[in-house]
Amino acid sequence: MGVMANARGFAADNRIRVFVSHARADTGFADQVGAFLHNAGFQPLLDRYESGGDGWEERLGRLIEDADAFVLVLTAASANSDMCVWEVEEAQRLGKRVVLVLPAPLHGAARELVGLNTIYFYSDPSIPNSGFYDGQRRLEASLRGAERLRAAAAPPRPSPQDEARETRRAEASARKEEKKVRKAEQRELERQIRRVTAPRFPVLRVAFLGIVAAAVVGVIMKPDLLNEARSAWGSMTTAAEAITAEDPPYSPMDVSVQEYAPERPLYAGRNGANVRDYPLTTGELVLDAPARTPMRVTGRRMVQGQWWFRVVLEDGRIGFVREDVVTFSAPPVAQVIAE
Repeated sequence: MGVMANARGFAADNRIRVFVSHARADTGFADQVGAFLHNAGFQPLLDRYESGGDGWEERLGRLIEDADAFVLVLTAASANSDMCVWEVEEAQRLGKRVVLVLPAPLHGAARELVGLNTIYFYSDPSIPNSGFYDGQRRLEASLRGAERLRAAAAPPRPSPQDEARETRRAEASARKEEKKVRKAEQRELERQIRRVTAPRFPVLRVAFLGIVAAAVVGVIMKPDLLNEARSAWGSMTTAAEAITAEDPPYSPMDVSVQEYAPERPLYAGRNGANVRDYPLTTGELVLDAPARTPMRVTGRRMVQGQWWFRVVLEDGRIGFVREDVVTFSAPPVAQVIAE
């Protein structure tokens, strides 16, 4: 038996696919069965390849697997064919609905075909519901059963309401995750600011006072140490000034940023811009800059999905300004103030 199926439309066509297998001598009758199936709303797959040849099992197996049901035109030419028997067994192994169609009386079919669902397309008074018209009706009814089986096996398609609900749930989950990331960024930045600005334990200052106390005790216990203490006092005074000096105040330069120096100057937007001492809206306000105020960018840092630029103002002060309140092109004359 030769097989060639028209496989076009498998993915896009929802009709029941029926593989019509037949011997080459029965092509005319198989074409009539295919035309009937097409008019009845099925998608017939008909055989056109020469029998045998290399790779025939793979080719036929793929066609049978793609089909929803298997119809064999059973005649003397196909009844005892090894390929015909193999096709039926393969369709049964894959769980396909198998239907045998007899266009004429037949005797001596292979025992593997005996007992299968058989439809008689010729009229025989001893066989109920035989004949071409009744055969068509029985064939359609049998294949509709395959259609119901496929519908039962298919997963239920979600309703538009369910799809919309699932979309909203996914969007809410994404917003929640984004909020967690932003909070983590803010906590990390605030921790960095606290580390820079927090008061430090005066280790060196305490050590110096301890040394002084030890020297005083030594002088009291041993008066001859007084002269040595006086000679060392000068150098200790210098060291004490360095040790007791106040820590430098916090500077926006202490915040780690990505080096960034654009070619164009930065300006406060048309509504002005708030310049703060670190890149958060909770930072201390350095300047409520009016519109068109020029700023020189020396770095930037991404915080909560937005860039904050580290800028140097005209008076030399340094601060941070958010990207949505500034522009790289001088805006028109400002109307009102920022943020």
